[in-house]
Amino acid sequence: MKIGFSILSHKEPDQVYIELVNQLAQYPDYSIAIHHDKSKSAFDATFFKEANIDIVKETVITHWSHVNNIEALLKTFELLYDKNCDWFVTLSANCFPIKRPAQLIDFLKNSTFDGYIECNNVNTDYFDFYQYFRKAFETRMLFQIPFFRKSGKFYWKPIRVKRKKYTNIFKDLYIPYHGSDWFMINRKAMKYILENKKDVKKITEFLRDVNQYPDLNVCPPEVVFQTLLANNKAMNLNNNNYRYIDWTNAVNWHPNNLKEKDYDVISHSEAFFARKFDASLSMSLLEKIKEHILNNINEK
Repeated sequence: MKIGFSILSHKEPDQVYIELVNQLAQYPDYSIAIHHDKSKSAFDATFFKEANIDIVKETVITHWSHVNNIEALLKTFELLYDKNCDWFVTLSANCFPIKRPAQLIDFLKNSTFDGYIECNNVNTDYFDFYQYFRKAFETRMLFQIPFFRKSGKFYWKPIRVKRKKYTNIFKDLYIPYHGSDWFMINRKAMKYILENKKDVKKITEFLRDVNQYPDLNVCPPEVVFQTLLANNKAMNLNNNNYRYIDWTNAVNWHPNNLKEKDYDVISHSEAFFARKFDASLSMSLLEKIKEHILNNINEK
């Protein structure tokens, strides 16, 4: 069974990035596709000369939570699909495996699901902030006016009006779904994505319009593929993406950097990958994971 790893990056390879690719290269049958935003930094592929890597040649400019990331991901998906991968795993340069290759291979070989991808219906209140997603989908901003809160604090108040029904694709065409952009899907699910790139573009362009306004934004990589797959009733999806991410008191929608103190909870996690690792803060944890989990054949 061949596993394909999709990585979007923008920083020059640091020690975490290099260690990640080195670990992925331990899989007996794998491919790695990397989309590196060359506008942000240079990319020296010689760091990864021992790994089986395909680099996306015609890249796009990516940003955190941006619609362009969808195009970048599709480019990596196409490379991996052409390599005849059976399963596809999305990663960042700040991710790291916390299970040995044999454990993930065995898990996926015995899977009865088409994907492990978080898909929550935005039309529910699964998360409180879905009310703002719905408002962003159903309305558009006309302009902003100067306003003072009761506390006396000044701010620009957005004035919004209801979208015309035909301009909101989530009225009739799709039920909107949201979840983590870190997922694992099989070849059946990936084939459906690649054969329906027109639908991917339709959802992406709608979110591009949604995000042009400064007051309400939605992260496209957390909506586009989730919506496409979850609206296909032929897909058997598991809402657990098997990632360990610490959001405890996180700030500005960024997860906490993992440190050595997190080892115990990580070692007992059912997840296969964790994030986020930082080259200046997480190396002792990373080394401990390598020594006690990845290189320990007795670790369950």
